[in-house]
Amino acid sequence: MDAISRRYAESLFELAKEEHAIDVYQKDMQKIADVFQDESFVRFFSHVALADDIKIDILKKSFYKQVTHYVYNFLLLLIKKRRMRYIVGICQEFQSLCNDYFGIKVGKVYSAFTLTEKEIEHIERSVSVKVGKKVKLRMIVDENMIGGIKVEIDNHIYDDSLSYKLESLRKELLRK
Repeated sequence: MDAISRRYAESLFELAKEEHAIDVYQKDMQKIADVFQDESFVRFFSHVALADDIKIDILKKSFYKQVTHYVYNFLLLLIKKRRMRYIVGICQEFQSLCNDYFGIKVGKVYSAFTLTEKEIEHIERSVSVKVGKKVKLRMIVDENMIGGIKVEIDNHIYDDSLSYKLESLRKELLRK
């Protein structure tokens, strides 16, 4: 990840630790990440021809009292330092720092169809036991899968898909 994003995320994370509010800051930064996933918002707030006052006014209408005082001021700092183009990277880095701090591994669960929250939680608990840390999974629908699931965490793949099982069976039958 970008060194600038990392540096700003680390600074905000240190402030969150000092305030004993890492979980609150994490939720605030997730709100911000959700908004700035739309590239047009990033382009707007990064545009050099727009006056900072306009950006700050819109930021105030959007986030003032919606996030903590320090997170709001952090966003103002990014505008003044012309660093808003890094906001998505900063949010990702911040989430990564929080997850490391809380001992959480983040991964993906692939399935041919959308899983319910209860099913995802069950998979998270099962994988947590296997890796020895709390696991949070993001659902990805893979229409190429025949059935079953595949979980990916830190470049480790736990494959319980039907295609994997069929391939294993095929290899086993060819060996005999």
